[in-house]
Amino acid sequence: MKADQRPQFFALLSRTFRTARAEVPEPDVIDVWWAKLAPFPIEAVAAAFAKHLDESEYAPTPAAILRHLPRPVDGRPHADEAWAIALNARSERETVVWTAETAQAWNMVSALAASDEVGARMAFRAAYTRLVDDAIAHNVPARWLVSPGHDPQRRIEVVDAAVRAGRLTLADARAAVPALPAPTAERDGPPSDAQMQARARLREIVGGIVATQERRLAERQRSAESAADATAARKREIDEQARAYASAHGIRQREPGDDDEVPA
Repeated sequence: MKADQRPQFFALLSRTFRTARAEVPEPDVIDVWWAKLAPFPIEAVAAAFAKHLDESEYAPTPAAILRHLPRPVDGRPHADEAWAIALNARSERETVVWTAETAQAWNMVSALAASDEVGARMAFRAAYTRLVDDAIAHNVPARWLVSPGHDPQRRIEVVDAAVRAGRLTLADARAAVPALPAPTAERDGPPSDAQMQARARLREIVGGIVATQERRLAERQRSAESAADATAARKREIDEQARAYASAHGIRQREPGDDDEVPA
């Protein structure tokens, strides 16, 4: 919301509280509301208040309204994606790269997941959402962590994939998995002088091949044009000979535009 929309926001807040038959918050409390909801468009905030009134007969809290607003894109996975990531932690051999909130929520429900996966998923979603909302409210950025498993090859594969996905920096990944290979460019280093010369020679060869092909194509086109010119000249010569023969023997040649003769 913009600063000049504060009166509009206050009217919206006041109307919502009066609809719920509750006292309108004091000015200092309204400041808290504004601080929590100012990052969102006024239209989204109005829709969130309306959604709350559809679902509850009580006056809202900032947390209740935030649950109806789109979560800012901050790099954290949504609850269902976080649950899918956390399930990998059931295997001790599997390395897991997850956010701090995912790890905390999994620790809360891991014991339950062994006997009731559906109940564990519901509890995980509730805990994860609460942890994420709290982190966002306190401006805590997303932090991805590595939980290494027993399989060394899987550690390399999972951490390498996290680096490629932008979830881990190369420095953080190597701190967790020192055996992680460097990216190709870093591992191979800059090309040597011999490699540079070989590449230049290859470009020359390829360029020569292309030039030769273009020259041969141009020669074929010139040959085709010469052949066409020769054919046209020969045709004109034959036509002139035919007219001379007809003239010498009194034969009338048909001219363009003459009507076709109709047999009797």
